[in-house]
Amino acid sequence: MTDSADRSAIAHGAGATGAQAVGASAIGTLALGAIALGAIAVGALAIGRLRIGKARITRLHIDELHIGRIVGPGRD
Repeated sequence: MTDSADRSAIAHGAGATGAQAVGASAIGTLALGAIALGAIAVGALAIGRLRIGKARITRLHIDELHIGRIVGPGRD
């Protein structure tokens, strides 16, 4: 999970906050930890700094992101 400093560094363009998303966004399921994503379609996403476990993403700009299904260990 992210700590408070990392959460505050996550930005969704145009000043959107928290779980708000910009553009055409549809979020099905999101569970960090075991990392199970149902369906995510994001129009425009900009992340300043995001840390999940030991992985850190410093800069990420995505115009189109479509994820059908990603499952973690022990999931089908």
